Amino acid sequence: MKSIIFEICRWAAAAAAIVFLISLGTPPADSHADPRKVMEAACGSAEMTNMQQAPNQVIKRIYGINPSDYEYCVLYYPLTNMNVDELLIARYSDAEQESALCAAAGNRLDSQKQVFESYGVGQTELLTNHSVIDSCGGFFLFAVNTRSDDIHEAFIKALEEE
Repeated sequence: MKSIIFEICRWAAAAAAIVFLISLGTPPADSHADPRKVMEAACGSAEMTNMQQAPNQVIKRIYGINPSDYEYCVLYYPLTNMNVDELLIARYSDAEQESALCAAAGNRLDSQKQVFESYGVGQTELLTNHSVIDSCGGFFLFAVNTRSDDIHEAFIKALEEE
């Protein structure tokens, strides 16, 4: 029992550290990139075969945020409960929205790790080693995917294009 509590605390601390590190820096000037092109670039770099686009009610249920509060908010999530691939991109307008997105993604990552830690070795490895949370220029990215580094690179590059 103590080891389970220790692991939960460890994952919660890791998520808190991620959110803290993201919030440390001053955000760069807002990007004027088209949100749809940012999403297209990210999707073009991702392994999308196990994902589907989520309706707004699924985003609300999974992340606890209201997509209609954001200029742009799109989620691709797993086709089945046994996969963990996700891709969330949102356009936020202020620090409060950015903070809400960071917290929601951190919570999602933690809850998925807790679900899969005892039996989903492959999923846990993907969540631990192939996930990205980033906010830059008024855009937010959360990705869990075997190609998360490529997704992140495409996301950053798309923000630089106008």
